[in-house]
Amino acid sequence: MPEATRNSATNRVNINLMGQSYQVPCLPEEQALLLEAVALLNQQLDAARAQGRTISKERTALMVAVNLAADLQRARQEMQARDEQLDRLENRLRRLVDMGRGAE
Repeated sequence: MPEATRNSATNRVNINLMGQSYQVPCLPEEQALLLEAVALLNQQLDAARAQGRTISKERTALMVAVNLAADLQRARQEMQARDEQLDRLENRLRRLVDMGRGAE
C-alpha cells in the first residue's frame, strides 16, 4: 500500500508499479488523487498482463498509457459536447425569459 512521508509543502508518496517502487512528490491536497491514479494504473497493468501475451513491461506500460490517454481524450470530448449543449440551452432559456419580459 502506498504511503506518504511529509516533507515541508510537499509529500513524497511511495508507490509501486509493476514490481518497482518509486517516490513521487505531490502536494498534500493532491495525494488522494495520486493514490487513486496509481490504483487505476495498477489495475490496468494487471488486466493487460492477464491477457496472457508475453510482452515486455515497457510495452505493457506503453499500451496502458495509450489506452488511458484515449479514455481521457474521449472524456474531454464528451465534456466539451455537454458544455456546448448547456450553452445552447442557456441561450434558449435567456431568449424565452426575454420574450416573457417583453410580454409583461
